[in-house]
Amino acid sequence: QLQAQQQQQQAAAAGGGGTAALGSLLGSGSGLGGLPLGGAGAGGASASTIGSGQPGGAAIGGGADANGRYLGGLQDSFLNMPGANETERQRTYQPKNPYPTPSSYPTVPAATFDNPAFYEKAGIDCLFFIFYYSQGTYQQYLAAKELKKQSWRFHKKYSTWFQRHEEPKITTDEYEEGTYVYFDFETGWSQRIKSDFRFEYSFLEDSLQ
Repeated sequence: QLQAQQQQQQAAAAGGGGTAALGSLLGSGSGLGGLPLGGAGAGGASASTIGSGQPGGAAIGGGADANGRYLGGLQDSFLNMPGANETERQRTYQPKNPYPTPSSYPTVPAATFDNPAFYEKAGIDCLFFIFYYSQGTYQQYLAAKELKKQSWRFHKKYSTWFQRHEEPKITTDEYEEGTYVYFDFETGWSQRIKSDFRFEYSFLEDSLQ
Protein backbone atom coordinates (compact mmCIF):
# COMPACT_ATOMS: atom_id res chain seq x y z
CA GLN A 1 0.00 0.00 0.00
CA LEU A 2 2.89 2.38 0.78
CA GLN A 3 4.44 1.63 -2.63
CA ALA A 4 1.11 2.40 -4.33
CA GLN A 5 0.90 5.75 -2.52
CA GLN A 6 4.42 6.66 -3.64
CA GLN A 7 3.57 5.82 -7.23
CA GLN A 8 0.45 8.01 -7.08
CA GLN A 9 2.46 10.90 -5.59
CA GLN A 10 5.01 10.65 -8.38
CA ALA A 11 2.24 10.69 -10.99
CA ALA A 12 0.65 13.79 -9.39
CA ALA A 13 4.02 15.56 -9.29
CA ALA A 14 4.60 14.77 -12.96
CA GLY A 15 1.29 16.41 -13.84
CA GLY A 16 2.07 19.56 -11.85
CA GLY A 17 4.55 21.06 -14.32
CA GLY A 18 2.47 24.25 -14.63
CA THR A 19 3.66 25.39 -11.21
CA ALA A 20 7.26 24.21 -11.48
CA ALA A 21 8.64 27.67 -12.38
CA LEU A 22 7.20 29.37 -9.33
CA GLY A 23 8.00 26.36 -7.15
CA SER A 24 11.66 26.72 -8.03
CA LEU A 25 11.56 30.36 -6.92
CA LEU A 26 10.10 29.44 -3.56
CA GLY A 27 12.52 26.56 -2.97
CA SER A 28 12.00 22.85 -3.10
CA GLY A 29 9.11 21.71 -0.97
CA SER A 30 8.70 24.98 0.94
CA GLY A 31 6.50 28.03 0.75
CA LEU A 32 6.82 31.59 1.98
CA GLY A 33 8.90 31.73 5.13
CA GLY A 34 9.79 28.04 4.79
CA LEU A 35 6.19 26.77 5.29
CA PRO A 36 5.53 23.36 3.75
CA LEU A 37 3.52 23.20 0.53
CA GLY A 38 1.77 19.93 1.26
CA GLY A 39 4.92 17.78 1.44
CA ALA A 40 6.49 16.51 4.60
CA GLY A 41 6.26 19.34 7.12
CA ALA A 42 5.83 20.12 10.79
CA GLY A 43 4.44 17.21 12.73
CA GLY A 44 5.09 14.80 9.87
CA ALA A 45 1.97 15.83 7.90
CA SER A 46 2.10 14.86 4.24
CA ALA A 47 0.05 15.39 1.09
CA SER A 48 -1.60 12.03 1.69
CA THR A 49 -3.28 13.33 4.85
CA ILE A 50 -4.42 16.74 3.57
CA GLY A 51 -8.13 16.89 3.05
CA SER A 52 -8.64 13.47 4.57
CA GLY A 53 -9.42 12.49 8.10
CA GLN A 54 -7.52 9.24 7.82
CA PRO A 55 -3.85 8.67 7.03
CA GLY A 56 -3.29 6.77 3.85
CA GLY A 57 -6.70 7.77 2.53
CA ALA A 58 -7.58 8.74 -1.05
CA ALA A 59 -6.84 12.46 -0.55
CA ILE A 60 -3.44 12.39 -2.30
CA GLY A 61 -4.80 14.02 -5.47
CA GLY A 62 -6.66 16.60 -3.39
CA GLY A 63 -3.41 17.62 -1.70
CA ALA A 64 -1.72 18.12 -5.07
CA ASP A 65 -4.66 20.22 -6.27
CA ALA A 66 -4.41 22.40 -3.16
CA ASN A 67 -0.72 22.92 -3.81
CA GLY A 68 -1.46 23.84 -7.40
CA ARG A 69 -4.08 26.40 -6.38
CA TYR A 70 -1.72 27.82 -3.76
CA LEU A 71 1.15 28.20 -6.20
CA GLY A 72 -1.18 29.50 -8.89
CA GLY A 73 -2.43 32.22 -6.57
CA LEU A 74 1.12 33.23 -5.72
CA GLN A 75 2.03 33.33 -9.38
CA ASP A 76 -0.96 35.56 -10.19
CA SER A 77 0.04 37.89 -7.36
CA PHE A 78 3.63 37.99 -8.62
CA LEU A 79 2.54 38.83 -12.16
CA ASN A 80 0.23 41.62 -10.96
CA MET A 81 2.41 43.23 -8.31
CA PRO A 82 2.94 47.04 -8.62
CA GLY A 83 5.74 48.16 -10.90
CA ALA A 84 8.45 50.67 -10.12
CA ASN A 85 6.52 53.46 -11.84
CA GLU A 86 3.44 52.79 -9.70
CA THR A 87 5.05 53.26 -6.29
CA GLU A 88 4.90 57.07 -6.50
CA ARG A 89 2.12 59.24 -7.84
CA GLN A 90 2.98 60.82 -11.14
CA ARG A 91 3.27 64.60 -11.14
CA THR A 92 1.19 66.22 -13.83
CA TYR A 93 1.43 69.90 -14.68
CA GLN A 94 -1.82 71.84 -14.69
CA PRO A 95 -1.46 75.36 -16.17
CA LYS A 96 -3.28 78.03 -14.18
CA ASN A 97 -4.05 80.17 -17.25
CA PRO A 98 -4.23 77.80 -20.23
CA TYR A 99 -3.86 79.54 -23.57
CA PRO A 100 -3.56 78.12 -27.11
CA THR A 101 0.04 78.32 -28.26
CA PRO A 102 2.02 77.00 -31.25
CA SER A 103 3.32 73.45 -31.00
CA SER A 104 6.86 74.79 -30.76
CA TYR A 105 6.06 76.61 -27.50
CA PRO A 106 6.95 74.75 -24.25
CA THR A 107 3.95 73.15 -22.58
CA VAL A 108 5.54 72.38 -19.18
CA PRO A 109 7.98 74.35 -17.00
CA ALA A 110 11.65 73.70 -17.58
CA ALA A 111 13.20 71.07 -15.32
CA THR A 112 15.71 73.73 -14.24
CA PHE A 113 13.13 75.20 -11.88
CA ASP A 114 13.06 71.96 -9.88
CA ASN A 115 16.78 72.21 -9.14
CA PRO A 116 17.65 73.93 -5.82
CA ALA A 117 20.95 75.09 -7.34
CA PHE A 118 19.01 77.42 -9.66
CA TYR A 119 17.59 79.37 -6.72
CA GLU A 120 21.03 79.91 -5.25
CA LYS A 121 21.94 81.87 -8.37
CA ALA A 122 18.61 83.64 -8.91
CA GLY A 123 18.24 87.34 -8.13
CA ILE A 124 16.17 88.57 -5.24
CA ASP A 125 13.37 89.89 -7.50
CA CYS A 126 13.18 86.52 -9.21
CA LEU A 127 12.84 84.75 -5.86
CA PHE A 128 10.03 87.08 -4.77
CA PHE A 129 8.25 86.65 -8.10
CA ILE A 130 8.35 82.86 -7.83
CA PHE A 131 7.20 82.98 -4.22
CA TYR A 132 4.17 85.21 -4.84
CA TYR A 133 3.13 83.90 -8.26
CA SER A 134 3.70 80.15 -7.81
CA GLN A 135 1.52 79.57 -4.79
CA GLY A 136 1.36 76.02 -3.47
CA THR A 137 4.13 74.65 -5.70
CA TYR A 138 7.49 73.04 -5.11
CA GLN A 139 9.06 76.09 -6.76
CA GLN A 140 7.52 78.38 -4.13
CA TYR A 141 9.02 76.19 -1.41
CA LEU A 142 12.49 76.40 -2.98
CA ALA A 143 12.23 80.17 -3.37
CA ALA A 144 11.18 80.59 0.28
CA LYS A 145 13.99 78.31 1.40
CA GLU A 146 16.55 80.45 -0.42
CA LEU A 147 15.06 83.68 0.96
CA LYS A 148 15.45 82.33 4.48
CA LYS A 149 19.07 81.46 3.73
CA GLN A 150 19.56 85.12 2.82
CA SER A 151 18.21 86.22 6.24
CA TRP A 152 14.73 87.21 5.07
CA ARG A 153 11.87 86.52 7.46
CA PHE A 154 8.25 86.02 6.47
CA HIS A 155 5.63 87.94 8.47
CA LYS A 156 2.40 85.92 8.55
CA LYS A 157 0.16 88.85 9.43
CA TYR A 158 1.31 91.08 6.55
CA SER A 159 2.31 88.23 4.17
CA THR A 160 5.53 90.14 3.61
CA TRP A 161 9.22 89.37 3.80
CA PHE A 162 11.34 91.38 6.25
CA GLN A 163 15.08 91.64 6.74
CA ARG A 164 17.00 93.40 9.49
CA HIS A 165 18.51 96.65 8.29
CA GLU A 166 20.51 96.90 11.49
CA GLU A 167 20.65 95.17 14.84
CA PRO A 168 17.37 95.51 16.81
CA LYS A 169 17.21 98.30 19.36
CA ILE A 170 14.94 96.28 21.64
CA THR A 171 14.88 92.50 22.00
CA THR A 172 12.57 90.50 24.27
CA ASP A 173 11.27 86.94 24.37
CA GLU A 174 8.13 88.02 22.50
CA TYR A 175 9.33 90.58 19.95
CA GLU A 176 12.17 92.68 18.63
CA GLU A 177 12.04 96.30 17.49
CA GLY A 178 14.25 98.24 15.10
CA THR A 179 14.72 99.22 11.45
CA TYR A 180 13.83 96.66 8.78
CA VAL A 181 13.87 96.29 5.03
CA TYR A 182 10.63 94.82 3.69
CA PHE A 183 9.51 93.82 0.22
CA ASP A 184 6.48 95.75 -1.02
CA PHE A 185 4.76 93.28 -3.33
CA GLU A 186 1.41 95.12 -3.48
CA THR A 187 2.10 98.71 -4.54
CA GLY A 188 5.65 99.16 -5.74
CA TRP A 189 7.28 95.72 -6.11
CA SER A 190 10.36 97.09 -4.42
CA GLN A 191 12.28 97.04 -1.17
CA ARG A 192 11.41 99.72 1.39
CA ILE A 193 12.69 100.80 4.81
CA LYS A 194 10.52 100.61 7.90
CA SER A 195 11.85 102.29 11.03
CA ASP A 196 10.80 101.52 14.61
CA PHE A 197 8.99 98.40 13.51
CA ARG A 198 8.03 95.83 16.12
CA PHE A 199 8.36 92.29 14.79
CA GLU A 200 6.37 90.02 17.10
CA TYR A 201 7.68 86.48 17.07
CA SER A 202 4.16 85.05 17.09
CA PHE A 203 3.81 86.27 13.47
CA LEU A 204 7.13 84.80 12.39
CA GLU A 205 6.86 81.91 9.95
CA ASP A 206 9.62 79.70 11.24
CA SER A 207 8.97 76.52 9.27
CA LEU A 208 8.69 75.58 5.62
CA GLN A 209 6.14 73.05 4.35
